[in-house]
Amino acid sequence: MSFLEWFLEPTNPGPVGKIEVNAPEPDDDEPPKKWWVWLTIAIGLILVGISLYWVFYNLLYAGAKPVLIKLCCLALYVLISQSLTVTPDYSNIGWLGGLVDNPFRISDDYNRWLIYIQAILVPGKLIAYSLVMSWLIGQYLYKKLKK
Repeated sequence: MSFLEWFLEPTNPGPVGKIEVNAPEPDDDEPPKKWWVWLTIAIGLILVGISLYWVFYNLLYAGAKPVLIKLCCLALYVLISQSLTVTPDYSNIGWLGGLVDNPFRISDDYNRWLIYIQAILVPGKLIAYSLVMSWLIGQYLYKKLKK
């Protein structure tokens, strides 16, 4: 970040994305494809397995307290990533499609940070989505088998 960004941004401000808490779902005209839903669930469950392995792999040696701390951190991460919706403005991420920083605007730096935050939150969103969808599919199959 340079002094040019601080002094020249007010003369030509660029659009900046936003961070929303509990944002409403977008109104899509068509539902997602079935294969896309199953792929997302599979990737999310793989991430659940990896994260639970990370939480419990040292249980015998470290004891229960570090495991509980890791489990609470994981649950907090999933809840935060599910409740936050980050939408950067991709029209203002620098020059050459974001490869080169715009030295005259600080708002493109803000959009880059929003992209980084969005990338950090994606695994948590996948974990939450896969857990919810697995629960709903399990309830549906249980009701079908119960009849």
